[in-house]
Amino acid sequence: MKRLFSIILLLLVSISFLTAQNTDNEETPDDYYEDISYKANGAGDQYIKIALMGMFPLNFGDKLSTGGAAEIGYHRFVSEYFALGFDVQFGYNPTIGSNMFTYVPMTFTGTFQPYIGNFEFPLTFGIGAALESYLNRNYFPGLILKGQAGFFYRVAESWSFGVESEYMYMPQWYADHKEWNDYGLFLSAGLIARYHF
Repeated sequence: MKRLFSIILLLLVSISFLTAQNTDNEETPDDYYEDISYKANGAGDQYIKIALMGMFPLNFGDKLSTGGAAEIGYHRFVSEYFALGFDVQFGYNPTIGSNMFTYVPMTFTGTFQPYIGNFEFPLTFGIGAALESYLNRNYFPGLILKGQAGFFYRVAESWSFGVESEYMYMPQWYADHKEWNDYGLFLSAGLIARYHF
């Protein structure tokens, strides 16, 4: 009888171990799925920007006419909303005397880019140097400061298109010829394509 009682007790204990659940390690169907919420950009995402712009001189009166510029840039996101990058631009403005003022600004940039759905709104600040040329006079390195604001639509994961406006400040300071000191203020409006990867 003692043996039968021991066997029944052993069976009950064994069954209880088989049906016991450890609530600390309990798996649910949700444990098999990651959070896959979509974010337009994340740390490590990159894009190449190509722009064609009209350049409007703001402080040269009747000396410079409306010109144009082309720009290419590389940018890398360090967080969901902030990117660092580098832009190179080639711009020109004709003078009234049919000469040409040309400039090649090279800027390091920081971009804050909020977004709503597929709409992106980058705000960029850049600082760098510019090679400036007019007639037989070259000026390098010239300081350049620029601020940009844009509106883009992400048409696909890899492409966005939009418009951007830029305010650019380019001073020229001469130690030997202070009478040549000047500064240029330019406003641009451009069409931009960005390839994201």
